[in-house]
Amino acid sequence: MKRILASIATALLICAVSASSASAKGKSKAYTVGQDFIIAGTTVKAGTYVFSFDDEKNELTVINRKTKEVVARAEARAEQMAKGPISLGVQLTGNATPMTFASIAFESKQIIKVSASAARQ
Repeated sequence: MKRILASIATALLICAVSASSASAKGKSKAYTVGQDFIIAGTTVKAGTYVFSFDDEKNELTVINRKTKEVVARAEARAEQMAKGPISLGVQLTGNATPMTFASIAFESKQIIKVSASAARQ
């Protein structure tokens, strides 16, 4: 009985360690954007999207929440947020419509900004 319990505990420990390392490489969050926007040269219609950032590839992916289709990909980088008021959510810039995607906040410690160089789709 002790041997079975030890085997089960070991298996659970291995699963927990592998799950934590897999989740550490990427972050994702769903946001509803109320207007069309441009990211990496791709115009994205207003709607609900999952924004996913991969730390290893330094890549931001925009996925349509309903269809699960990848709408856009862009090079990005993670930065520490400045001290002071925190702006959470998607930030768009520009005066023209559609506006240009500027950044997105994941957690209170990081903000993901799209690089000036456009990326691939």
